[in-house]
Amino acid sequence: MGKKRRTLAILLTAAMVLTMQSFPAYAESEQLDEQQEEASETSTIRNIMNTGNRDNAYSAYYEKHKDEKFPKTAIVIEAKNAVPSKDSGGEEPQYEILKYEGQEDCLKWTNNRGELSFDFEVAEAGNYSLEFFYYTLSGGSTTVDVGIKIDDEYPFTACNDITLDRYWEDATTIKKDSKDNELKPTQIEKDMWVTYPVKDKEGLFNYPYFFNLTAGTHKLTLEGIRTNIALKTITFRNYEELPDYVSPSQGEIEDTPALTVKNDIGTSSILIEAQSPVYKTASTLYATYDRTSSLASPSHPTKQRYNTIGKETWNKATQAITWKFTVPNNGYYTFSFKARQNTMRGFYSNRRIYIDGVVPNKAMDIVSFPYDPNWYAQQLKDKDGTPVYLYLEAGEHTITMEVVPGDIGEIMRRLDDLVYKLNYYYRRILMITGPSPDQYNDYLVDIQIPELIPTFEAAIEQLAQEKANIEKLGQGSEASSLESLAVILRRCVKKKDEIPSMVGTLKDYISSVSAWMRDYRDQPLELDYIEVLTSHETPQRANGNFFEEFGFGFQAFIGSFFEDYTMLSDTSEKSLNVWVSLGRDQATVVKDLVDNGFNQGNTGAQASINLVQGAILEATLAGKGPDVALFLGGDFPIQCAARDLLVNVKDFRDFDETVKGRYTDTITTLYSYNGGVYGLPVSQIFPMMFYRTDILEELNVKKVPETWDELIQIIPVLQRSYLTVGLVQPTSNLSSSIFESGDTFSMLVLQTGNNMYVDDLSKTTFDQKVIVDVFKKWTDFYTIFDFEQTYDPFTRFRTGEMPIIINNYTFFNQLTVSAPEIKGLWDFTHVPGTAELDADGNPTGKINFSANSSSAGAVIFKKCTDKNAAWEFIKWFTSDDVMTSYGRTIEGQMGQMGRFDTANVNALAQLPWSNAEYLKISEQMNQTREIPIIPASYATTRHVKNAFRAVVNDAWNPRYSLSSYNRDINAEITRKNEDLSTFGK
Repeated sequence: MGKKRRTLAILLTAAMVLTMQSFPAYAESEQLDEQQEEASETSTIRNIMNTGNRDNAYSAYYEKHKDEKFPKTAIVIEAKNAVPSKDSGGEEPQYEILKYEGQEDCLKWTNNRGELSFDFEVAEAGNYSLEFFYYTLSGGSTTVDVGIKIDDEYPFTACNDITLDRYWEDATTIKKDSKDNELKPTQIEKDMWVTYPVKDKEGLFNYPYFFNLTAGTHKLTLEGIRTNIALKTITFRNYEELPDYVSPSQGEIEDTPALTVKNDIGTSSILIEAQSPVYKTASTLYATYDRTSSLASPSHPTKQRYNTIGKETWNKATQAITWKFTVPNNGYYTFSFKARQNTMRGFYSNRRIYIDGVVPNKAMDIVSFPYDPNWYAQQLKDKDGTPVYLYLEAGEHTITMEVVPGDIGEIMRRLDDLVYKLNYYYRRILMITGPSPDQYNDYLVDIQIPELIPTFEAAIEQLAQEKANIEKLGQGSEASSLESLAVILRRCVKKKDEIPSMVGTLKDYISSVSAWMRDYRDQPLELDYIEVLTSHETPQRANGNFFEEFGFGFQAFIGSFFEDYTMLSDTSEKSLNVWVSLGRDQATVVKDLVDNGFNQGNTGAQASINLVQGAILEATLAGKGPDVALFLGGDFPIQCAARDLLVNVKDFRDFDETVKGRYTDTITTLYSYNGGVYGLPVSQIFPMMFYRTDILEELNVKKVPETWDELIQIIPVLQRSYLTVGLVQPTSNLSSSIFESGDTFSMLVLQTGNNMYVDDLSKTTFDQKVIVDVFKKWTDFYTIFDFEQTYDPFTRFRTGEMPIIINNYTFFNQLTVSAPEIKGLWDFTHVPGTAELDADGNPTGKINFSANSSSAGAVIFKKCTDKNAAWEFIKWFTSDDVMTSYGRTIEGQMGQMGRFDTANVNALAQLPWSNAEYLKISEQMNQTREIPIIPASYATTRHVKNAFRAVVNDAWNPRYSLSSYNRDINAEITRKNEDLSTFGK
């Protein structure tokens, strides 16, 4: 019966096609109507920048040109010959030509703006790598980024934003506090001359990018993104092939004198402690600790010892660490690494090893470290298992280990392209069937998408090949997700009629492979130390024997009863007791800043930092709370202020003249109660709109919505393809006592020029017609347009099911770090706004982009005996310099995912955002308006969500629903104010 129905459906489809072909005028008329409809829908929306698509990825560029010639000639471009021009934003570069750090005619470029162009001649056509020689300048961004164009075009998508290396070092040696715990050194920028060939940082290619150039005159253009550098030369060149390793004779090896000086681990080898490098290419490559082994160097069962480097932070392609060592005699030396790779089961972690800045031979080009949950010593060997000996002259040398993808990189590159292609066809199927296909409908997706089945068949074959390639590396068991995806694709090919019902499963398996790739393209490795040895020494064993490890573990167990791991600082009677509600790493950064800043040279009260999670209100009411608390948010400051527990910082004389100007105009509203201000903002998050440029271009949406009405106009365009828009989830946090950042109802209310409460905060404004209309507009998104109330923003945006999403601006960091496969295919801007009207209801031509934000801040408790010292402390902590230092240090330790969402507008400008990113974020930040927090805020948020659910889930009338719950809100506001009226009297 199913076959007959399918045959009938195919005949009907063919008849429609023949009809269209027989009456071309009719077909043209239909096409014209669609074009006019699309033009009408997008006529009032502003332009999207075309940022390219997957066809412009480097992998496609590589496949197109990889077989062409690689000339041996070098083309050197002097930076002094730059021709400046304005960038797309009309900004010009600010630069000067000068002698810098011993080099003549350098171009110092520091304003992150404009473009610099260079004309150059190519004598021999072919592929060339691109090498920069520059000096890094500290004090600006933590990265160096430029856009690269050749003849006014980006050669491939990655050229939109090329990150160059800059180097970091420990500010001090590893020191100890008064409790004998070691302190992690702060990471600071190391300014130095750098020779950097442009490389792939996504973990797909082992060697530098190449650029295909024809013979003749060309123009190279550099776009300023983050450009704190002094540039000397730019060179198009290629590199000599590495020589094979040639083992010296046994006599030459044995002639090298034995090492006689004992080191800290009891051997005579030259010991390089991994936790103490001279420099590294990422601020996240800081010293780490391991307390699992008695033979860690150094080790202690209960005290903090920073004795390793790496773990999960040393895992991204091109990250490199450099150490110095000295050999006493000329001769042949080998290397042994005490390492652990316990993250990627069944996989190798790969490193390229340089000696004095050069890779000596092919044996050191890709060195693989296998998975093992325990520490092990790995000696440097060639492909035959023979130890590699290098001739070194007496004196100082450097060894550098750089992350490279190794053999898995090429496999990941092909899978990356395959996943993108399968996601594309998943969306094509979704555009036909919708997210909930009718099981009785013959969608004929294989007919409507003729290339679908051939694509799936090719994907099945490729998945099998890639799984076999992984098995050849000895790592096949961990690639089971590839086989699972192939199984579902085979079912789709075999049972075409069931493809619509399998679309959800297909998406899950594609996401599974994508997540597997995201995790396994990383190359994590942890190092304890490196030993430099002659043939006369043997490496130290990596692990202790049973009795050593048992004794070490027993001491650690007993010591855990006596160590207080929450108290990070020393205390005294005069100390300010400061509680920090953060993770240990962030709290340690706060402590280091305080010790090196506020406490240093302060003859008055010192600040003692303590790590505490929750229970602050209970502790304060019990008389055991802190003097100062940092990073407290939500309605906590107002609840404490209403109970007369906090100090009104507005009473300090320099509040208005010194402190208030650090913030946006209304953020202190979140800390205001009865005319006072009971805290200083530390962090602030607010919403922005993210959109997929490739999908909007595919749907012929030429412009991005600027207002809510314009957004509503393109919803049908998206939903005709079964795509949708993601708003901030209205029911994601039912227990929240405040309106969350980017709450749609809040934004719509604020953009009308109103607020949630009347001026004296005694009741809501929900009885006003304009608020009721806004509430209806909010619920219409879910009742008329069927928006989803709960969803995973990251996954839905990455797959393209939601090509427009409103989320907190820190979503930018998650997309940048965790979704490299869509790099260059998305952008962000301010939230949709509302057209402003004059008193007569006519448009003024202005758009209100107001949005509410969320904040965490610093508060002073009344129990504090030295309130002036406490004020000086929180004033110091929220200052421009300290907030900038905190943000940079946190990002230095946690990477871009840890980028600080500062509330200080001046500090925001100093964080590592590009100029274009900063301008967008700053614009939205200055458009934030806040909703007051009152003691009964929990009732407002709870009942607004109840009213929302009643309309969306139970089909209540919006006006009736809001009015009904508004009575409960106002009653609770009155009751709460009466209950708290006696506090402070």
